Amino acid sequence: MTMVQQMIYEDARRQLMAGAFFSMTSFIFIVGLIFYRSGSFLIALVYSFIFSITGIALLKAGYNDLQKSKKVEGNFYSDHTLSTIKKVPARMYMGRTTIQSFQSGLFAMDGTSYGEIAEDVEAKQKPFYKLAGLFSYDQLRPAVFTYTNEGHEPLYRVEKKGGFKWRGYVQNSNGQYVAYTKESKEKATKQRITSYVESGGCRWSAKGDEYIGHFTIKDQEGKVWAVIKRGVIPREAADLFERMPGYLVEWKVRENIPSSLVAFLFLLHSRAR
Repeated sequence: MTMVQQMIYEDARRQLMAGAFFSMTSFIFIVGLIFYRSGSFLIALVYSFIFSITGIALLKAGYNDLQKSKKVEGNFYSDHTLSTIKKVPARMYMGRTTIQSFQSGLFAMDGTSYGEIAEDVEAKQKPFYKLAGLFSYDQLRPAVFTYTNEGHEPLYRVEKKGGFKWRGYVQNSNGQYVAYTKESKEKATKQRITSYVESGGCRWSAKGDEYIGHFTIKDQEGKVWAVIKRGVIPREAADLFERMPGYLVEWKVRENIPSSLVAFLFLLHSRAR
């Protein structure tokens, strides 16, 4: 197997195992409903529904990835995407704009959009995805997104794998895999490090405290490009973003922001959705 095949195969197995676990848990709740007191019946019914929807989504994604691992060829390609954001405000907000399916945008404080990712959902699948968006463990649910820049030009296809271990992939506009994420922990501080890895090595990294949700974004040379803070609503635009879960983005570099960096930020946000 090539590197891409092996990684997708591993993701397929993890998602199938997680899907089987949630499906079995749902079955146990359903069988046990007849033994619950009337006061607990509704709670058990809701949980069985949540576990069932989550399990179905994971099983479906796992099966699709298992089939994909037999067909995808080659290793990771070099990313030749040249699109950049020429200049960004010092403070921005990356927030989720819909509830039933995941759609996130990168906004200036006046609401101007600098790009977005939207979940790819076929028309015939929309009813299921609406249920999944409302009644599932969203952090564990797999999803596929399209990243478009501020000019509404599609640049990347972003894949978030589901299950108990998170991993993301990025494909360019030609459908070639150009990057993936991997995670580690710094031994001294116990901080989480999420790396954005391209064919030439680590391009971007996010290091910080997972519980607090503050992360420093650096390039491969250790230069700080941004600091992101989960759940922090900017005072100057509280009316726009107070109902939009996401990250405050404080840029340390404000010119010629590579699209791969914005794609990485969206991947981090999709994890915490």
